Order: sequence, then C-alpha cells, then structure tokens
Amino acid sequence: MYLGGIRRVVERARADQDHWILKLSGLGSRTEAETLRGELIEAADNDVLRDDDESYFIHELVGLMVVTEDGRELGRVAEVLQTGANDVYVAAGPGGEVLVPAIAEVVRRIDLSAGTIAITPLPGMLDESP
Repeated sequence: MYLGGIRRVVERARADQDHWILKLSGLGSRTEAETLRGELIEAADNDVLRDDDESYFIHELVGLMVVTEDGRELGRVAEVLQTGANDVYVAAGPGGEVLVPAIAEVVRRIDLSAGTIAITPLPGMLDESP
C-alpha cells in the first residue's frame, strides 16, 4: 500500500471495534503514525484481496453499459450508491436514469471485458410508457 505517496508494508493488523489498527513498515512509533492521520491510503487493484470472483471495485463498474437479457441498452453506470442492504447502480441513458439493485435476482452477468452488465429487470423497474 501507499500512504502519503510512500510504499508501506502492513506488518501486522488487528480489528478494534469498527476500526483496524495497522503496524506499517517505516513507522516506528504511534507518534510517527499520528503525523499521517488523514492521508490517503492507496493500493493497486491486484494487491487487494477480493471476497470472491464476483467482487468488483466501483471504478470497474462505472462506465459499463447496462443491458437487459434481451439486448435493450438502458445506459451506462454513472454512479454506484452504497445503501447498506445492497448497492444500486445508477444507469444513465437516453431514457433517463434507471436504478438497478445489485442483487442476484436482477444482475445476471458482469462482463468487464465486454463492458456490460446484463440484467433481468424486476416487474415495474423500467418505465414502459411510450
């Protein structure tokens, strides 16, 4: 990981209530670590362990075309809302915005190489008016 633009290695980590306490290389004391409070922590995608093969970073989803299983293009993901229960993909297209709940019942396939998210809309999810 990078902290303050300097590569650091996580030497130890432990959970502490709803936070993590890390021992990072190059920092010998808590006082030294405190000077970096508020600094941006960065890591390359391939250095981050994913929960499974169906886990994606938000930046990988933004820009993907959302299409129905029958090929209807709804728009590109403009934003990912993190609601707590499940994420919601905001697809912006010529017909306006479509809110796509990121649940297995709706999202059938995410294909990063093809640049698409295939969905099966829930009843009433799409505005079917002419």
